[in-house]
Amino acid sequence: MKKVAILCLAVSLLSSGCGTTQPERTGAIVGGAAIGNSVGGAIGGLVGDSRHGWRGSYRGSAIGSIVGTLAGAAIGGALTAPKSREENRANYPVKQVYAEPDYTQSALSSLYIRNIRFIDNDHDHVISSGESSKIIFEIMNGGNEIAYNVIPSVAEISGMKHLHISSSILVEQIQPGNGVKYTATVTAGKRIKTGTATFRLAVTDTRGQMYDHKEFTLNTAR
Repeated sequence: MKKVAILCLAVSLLSSGCGTTQPERTGAIVGGAAIGNSVGGAIGGLVGDSRHGWRGSYRGSAIGSIVGTLAGAAIGGALTAPKSREENRANYPVKQVYAEPDYTQSALSSLYIRNIRFIDNDHDHVISSGESSKIIFEIMNGGNEIAYNVIPSVAEISGMKHLHISSSILVEQIQPGNGVKYTATVTAGKRIKTGTATFRLAVTDTRGQMYDHKEFTLNTAR
């Protein structure tokens, strides 16, 4: 029985040897060892007695106590072992995220282009080599909501080279029933060819989504 006592003491020392072991886990290991000792000793005694009489009962009880102590300590430690990060993360509540309605998109869909004008230096409505001209148009808000972050743009879409168009700007907001006037500068290079250039006027958001557009064609001359 001295061996059993020494073994239980060893289990207890192992349980408390690490400074970071939780008290609950230490108690579970010691408790498991004690229960295993009692159950193992009883079963070992009965088995030994049935085979070798009282001497077998004594030896069987001792062996059963040792085996039961180890098994009980192992079970108690396993049941209270700290969970891994993945297991703990799996138990965390998941926060549900709900998307807000995109009111900005509905407001931008009410925008439209009107009053398009083209003004060149010699007023002949032809984009000539080296000439600077302007494309002017209005963007109106026909809806009931404020339209935010509006981008008016002008682009040449027919492939005419040697045309430089000023960069687009950001209009922070357009009130319902109101509008803004936008002016783009178009400069023709000296090597522009005689032909035609097609321009697209558009209203977009910051992601490039187009809400209204108009197209028109002008003659070019070298």
